[in-house]
Amino acid sequence: MINVIFCGFGGDMDKRVIARQGDLLLRVAESNGVKIPTDCKDGTCGSCAVRIEDLSVTKEMKSTEEDYDANAQSVYMDDKELDTLVGMAAISKKEAEIAQQYNRQTHVRLACQCVIKSDILVKPFV
Repeated sequence: MINVIFCGFGGDMDKRVIARQGDLLLRVAESNGVKIPTDCKDGTCGSCAVRIEDLSVTKEMKSTEEDYDANAQSVYMDDKELDTLVGMAAISKKEAEIAQQYNRQTHVRLACQCVIKSDILVKPFV
């Protein structure tokens, strides 16, 4: 079981919940009463963007550092999600290329596309 901590969503939406590896972040949020804005639920609008911190990583790597993170789980991010995040200026094109090349999660994800692999801290994207 995996811990998902929602912080900064306000009121009773700030909480720690248990999820299964492979669960979709948006579904976990909705089923636990955490409201994340969504328009398309398809990864193209960007309305469900959230900040993600992988709590299983002991040493944080810079998002522009070109290397594999030996401590982190390998994370595949779809081109559509990366294009949306770049298009809304949530991440740079360089960060998208590194995420794709090294199978690393970016610090901003779309909740509708984020498959949970390890303990994470989730904050609103502002």
